[in-house]
Amino acid sequence: MRRLDADRLRHHLAGDRRPRRLVVLCAVSLVSVASVAFLLGLDAGLYEFSGWLVIVPGIAVAGGILGAGLVPTVGSLWLVGVWWYVFPPLVGYVTGEWMGAGRYTHPRMLGFAYGSARAELLGGVETSVNFGLLLAVLVGVLGYVAGSAVSRLAMRVRSSR
Repeated sequence: MRRLDADRLRHHLAGDRRPRRLVVLCAVSLVSVASVAFLLGLDAGLYEFSGWLVIVPGIAVAGGILGAGLVPTVGSLWLVGVWWYVFPPLVGYVTGEWMGAGRYTHPRMLGFAYGSARAELLGGVETSVNFGLLLAVLVGVLGYVAGSAVSRLAMRVRSSR
């Protein structure tokens, strides 16, 4: 087994510049498109649109395949998580169209909603920091490792020909 030196560790944590930028750009683009879709009244939230269950781990696997780095990959996933918990209540808070069970409130994992738009927004920030970061690290690490394994396997297959 090879020793993990500082350059390899830095490469796995920070990644290469172009893939790192690509993964972050994909996450920012995804959140931007989801924001516009939500503002237009489409079902873009993570509970309404089940495609997020493929897209979010796909970002992590792509980060591993491309060599984007673990930190940018996890950060990109956390950005999606922050959007999930914060954007709908923020829109409801800013527009004043928040109501107890409307589309701007966000169903929490425990099944309760907050009593005001401000409390809902602060609860979303708190949840995205506590739960969202943990989920981003878990999904990000697993997806990145899977993507790195796929990349290494593909490289070995190509080199054995």
